[in-house]
Amino acid sequence: MAYTLPFALRKRTDREVIEAMKNNTTHDARTALYDLLAGAEGCGPAARAARRAQDDELADFLCKAEDEIVGEAKRLLAQRAAE
Repeated sequence: MAYTLPFALRKRTDREVIEAMKNNTTHDARTALYDLLAGAEGCGPAARAARRAQDDELADFLCKAEDEIVGEAKRLLAQRAAE
């Protein structure tokens, strides 16, 4: 049987991040941006898996999406930290 990390220690899936954002009415903008960054990190492993499967179109899309999301989220976080 495979070892499973305790829920508090495992990385949340993109879907779990999105569900938490939708269901938490006290989410502020910074928390939402941090959650978005955490979800975007999942694009890297998915892009590598797509490359291994020789699906370059999907891999390129995932890399581009990660770059754009991470870059814009960091910019917005810096902007809000300066306010």
